[in-house]
Amino acid sequence: MFHLNSERRLNYSLIFNAVGFNLAWFGLVYWGNAFIPISLLLLLAHFYFNSQVKGELLLMVIITFFGILVDSLLQQFTFFIFAEHSHLPFWLITLWACFSATICHSLHFLAGSKVLQLLVGGLFAPLSYIAGQKMAAVEFGQSLLSTYVTLSLLWGLLFVLFFMLKNRLVKV
Repeated sequence: MFHLNSERRLNYSLIFNAVGFNLAWFGLVYWGNAFIPISLLLLLAHFYFNSQVKGELLLMVIITFFGILVDSLLQQFTFFIFAEHSHLPFWLITLWACFSATICHSLHFLAGSKVLQLLVGGLFAPLSYIAGQKMAAVEFGQSLLSTYVTLSLLWGLLFVLFFMLKNRLVKV
């Protein structure tokens, strides 16, 4: 019988988490609501393989709530324009739930450094919105520069907040 030691299982879990999130990101951005069932299956698989993490579900709900709130405000202030949607599309809400599953796993390497959290959140997270705009999932109502700067400031702070919440809520 094939058994994985805990370190190897952790490595597979991190890889599955990172690949699963990127698959969900691409599918949701490209196919929209049609990809929600597959993304939800990926989230269920995440919970199956990572059931030992206590408090993660609550953290995921809180992060998803913050994401919906922030993106809704950005939509209200016309930073984001979603064709045929007066509210956030469901695929984006699902994407926030999928993202929230990365904080304790594939993004865990950021946990020990607020500087890294600010840099990764502030520099790289806005690029996913720009990629989404290039794929026609969202339009920007402001200039690319002001959208990037706004997202950079927000995401830098959100990453720090998300890891502070993780440290309070999640016990491995």
